[in-house]
Amino acid sequence: MKSKIERIKFLLNEAYRSLNSITESNFDETLRNVKAMLDESRKHRAFLLAGYSKAELKVFEPDLTKLTKQIKDCFDNNIKNKKLEVDKVLRQIKYTQNKKKLVNYIR
Repeated sequence: MKSKIERIKFLLNEAYRSLNSITESNFDETLRNVKAMLDESRKHRAFLLAGYSKAELKVFEPDLTKLTKQIKDCFDNNIKNKKLEVDKVLRQIKYTQNKKKLVNYIR
C-alpha cells in the first residue's frame, strides 16, 4: 500500500512540477506527459480503493488532497493566462480591422 501511495505522490509532484515549467515551445508535449502521469495515478488510486477501505486510506489523504488542489490551481492559472493572450490577440485583430475599414472609408 505504501509503495502505491508513494508512487501517486511522486506522479502528482511530477505533474505539478511539469505544469509549472510549461512554455509555448513545450506546451503540447508537457500536457501529454501530465495527462499520462495523472492517468497512471488514477489507476493506482483505483487499485488502492479496491483493496483497502476508505478509512485506511484517509490517513494519506491530506497530502494527496493538497497536491491535487495545487495541480488544479496550476491548470486554472495556465488556462487563464492562455485566455488573456487570446483576448489580447483578438483585440489587436479587431483594432486592425477597424483601422482598415477607416482607411477604406476615407478613400
